[in-house]
Amino acid sequence: METKIARYVRLIKQALTDYKWTLYYFQMLILNPKYRKLVGSFFSYILPKTTNRKINNEIQKDLQSLKQNGLLVLENFVTKTQIQDIKLYLSTKLCTDRQRPGRETFIAPGFAPKSCIHAYYKLEDTINIPHVLELANNQRILTIIEEIFGAKPTISMIHIWWLLSGFDAHANSNERYFTHPGEFHRDVDDWSEIKLFIYLTDVDEDSGPHAYIKKSHTWLLPPKTRDLDINNPDFPIKDNLIKLTGEAGFAWLENSYVLHRSLVPKNKHRLIVAVTYTLFPLPFGPKVPLRSYSDGNQFDSYVNRIYLKFR
Repeated sequence: METKIARYVRLIKQALTDYKWTLYYFQMLILNPKYRKLVGSFFSYILPKTTNRKINNEIQKDLQSLKQNGLLVLENFVTKTQIQDIKLYLSTKLCTDRQRPGRETFIAPGFAPKSCIHAYYKLEDTINIPHVLELANNQRILTIIEEIFGAKPTISMIHIWWLLSGFDAHANSNERYFTHPGEFHRDVDDWSEIKLFIYLTDVDEDSGPHAYIKKSHTWLLPPKTRDLDINNPDFPIKDNLIKLTGEAGFAWLENSYVLHRSLVPKNKHRLIVAVTYTLFPLPFGPKVPLRSYSDGNQFDSYVNRIYLKFR
């Protein structure tokens, strides 16, 4: 097991060799949501912005809902044909268990090891999945996020994974997601972070729905804390708990500072897409762009620079 000293040495080396890690560790020092918003607003002044950005009444309503509740449901955002195309492409692609790196790859969900809870598709596959880049670059989405950030966002990560039911409980006895089913957390990755989520399978109460605590992105948690248990008496968690269920194609935007988690699935698997938008690139994403792209008019070269190399 890694000692504290060894861990600190490793973190310092990371920060010195990659500026993304430096930015990442720096922002983790400030957890107060008001101060984080203030620092994010400061950085947004020096980052690129879209000229002549237009905000119509519909987007104004979307902004109000996202700012107030920490989440915005996107009605009719994805078509059934798009869902079918995505799932057909993924049907032959291999997954990995990120909790057990180095193990064999497999096709999920049918051939996933019983020890696996989260089966992730490879980064090099996600960039080529039909429609995902187009959905991630939807003009309404980018406008909403830029209005909240105060600058153009960066698509830092695109993840697609299965949340599997029927996993081996004994093999996951040290997995916090499983052992603390009432624990909700915040993502502390960047000063400003919003995610686009899309269900690729029908999701009900039995298939591990995403759950969040409405308006909790503004709560001041105890010092050095980014998670809360649902039974915490000091916060109105149960009164603001919302479970997101819906058919394949159900989509939403979420402020990553809202308290959230995926519930443990009972008897159904769940497939989901998550696109992460941040002010600064995250150290967890691709080290180099995964695909060359020649049409600079379709996708913004700044927003997509982590995944696409424009020619």
